[in-house]
Amino acid sequence: MDDTERKEKLLQRKADKLVKQMRTAEEKAKKSGLRIYMVIGPKGGIGKTLLARLLIDKHCAAGEATRIVQIDRTPQLPDLYGNTVSVVRLPGAEALRADPLAAVVAMEPYTAAIDSSLRDGATLIVDVGGGPSAAATVEYVGKARVDAYLRQHGVRSTVFLVLLPDPAAMAQSVELGRALEVAYPSAEIVVVLNERDGKFRFFPGSVAERVWRATVAPFLFGRRTMHMPALPAGAMPPFETLGFTFTDVINTDELTIAKRLGMSRAIAATLQGDVAMWLEAMWVAIDDVLNGDQGGSDA
Repeated sequence: MDDTERKEKLLQRKADKLVKQMRTAEEKAKKSGLRIYMVIGPKGGIGKTLLARLLIDKHCAAGEATRIVQIDRTPQLPDLYGNTVSVVRLPGAEALRADPLAAVVAMEPYTAAIDSSLRDGATLIVDVGGGPSAAATVEYVGKARVDAYLRQHGVRSTVFLVLLPDPAAMAQSVELGRALEVAYPSAEIVVVLNERDGKFRFFPGSVAERVWRATVAPFLFGRRTMHMPALPAGAMPPFETLGFTFTDVINTDELTIAKRLGMSRAIAATLQGDVAMWLEAMWVAIDDVLNGDQGGSDA
């Protein structure tokens, strides 16, 4: 046997081993059923935490054990869900210059939450802040070989990547998505088209339309998407002042809501109905994703 034949046989053995490992991981995933969801986007204020809350409340309402990680400094999730939230506070640029491992150490609550869910099977939902937090999270996932670790334990991962219909925001989201493909290859990336600022319909020849066709459309090809309609104007802020989760909104009677908000029963019922209708639409859309139904890739 010459060197060429030996190399070919060695490569074939490696390929067979890889296929076997992937099949083992798939079998583990089917048996364990553990799911990890990550919600991410390139900047703050684009609806990531809103979507994370939808996922959290949906699983909690179904009586499923749920664990939450917030990779950001905003207090919203800890204020709503208390001690069920592990917070990752990433160091600033100065701290990183002084200690290159500072970001890795800061990510320990995230890795600890993964290990806890591997032990008890609780669904893990990770809300990633925008800007430096998103970039640092993707870099950490790659460097710490999180993807390989999760595949080894048969975990099914889904990343919800949020887009707004703004040229710069769309381009930034796709750039982040491409980085995720490299760092987190086993995760399914579901693109969430947040329609808060309008539909994803663009005037022909506009900057937004060119970005959509040249950058977004190729990224969406063959990938599942989820539309996120705008909440009715003014419907949610009154409940947020009360510290209500979505589950609280639909489970609290309208007279109690009216009394706590200091408004008439009719106004309280209207606000509650607006939020409930939006929730129903969103939870159906999330079900379609979680149950594996194929979504479209065009806006």
